[in-house]
Amino acid sequence: MAGVLDVDRPRTPYGRWDRVRPATRAYAALAAVDAVLAGTARSRERRLTKPLLMPLLAVGRDRPTQRALALSGAGDVALLGSGDAAFRVGLGSFLAAHLAWIAALRARPGGGRVAARPVLALPYAVGWAGLNAVLWPRTGKDRWPVVIYSTVLAGTAVAALDGNDPRGGAGGALFLVSDGLLALHRFAGVALPGHEAWVMTTYTAAQALLAAGGEDRS
Repeated sequence: MAGVLDVDRPRTPYGRWDRVRPATRAYAALAAVDAVLAGTARSRERRLTKPLLMPLLAVGRDRPTQRALALSGAGDVALLGSGDAAFRVGLGSFLAAHLAWIAALRARPGGGRVAARPVLALPYAVGWAGLNAVLWPRTGKDRWPVVIYSTVLAGTAVAALDGNDPRGGAGGALFLVSDGLLALHRFAGVALPGHEAWVMTTYTAAQALLAAGGEDRS
């Protein structure tokens, strides 16, 4: 992951990239460890690894990106708990994180792709509708919170797609995949082999790619 994100990157003002690059490499290594722990149900060890992910990724980033990552980090910690209360706190934290991501992405230069070609967002609309069609009869009292969350999540993906950085677009798409896998497991009992490892791998890659799109900003 780190190699993809730091090839031929320019030095940012005030040496910010000097801080971003080693932190991103450390983040990639920690994300790999956490994914292995998740895939092998090592929940105790993950209380050490998972809370460190977003703070590492936030090092040297612009303020809007740091805000989105901080809220995501709060959601990560909440979801280390079990039960409905932990899930709802995590859902609320990530809802706020996605609103922060949308604001951060819209503030970056070079937007307008989706406005010029709305058909680009069609796969996301289809994915949103299909996922909610599966989840609607299964989410019970969480039905409307899940619909609202999934709508804002799709908004992050579209905002990322709207920019001129393909890394951001890929990050938005991977976030949809990660949260879709999580929701299908929680509410519909759908599980891949090593399911939690896939959730965390796509999630941490999504966050890194979204954050990378802001590296050129002064």
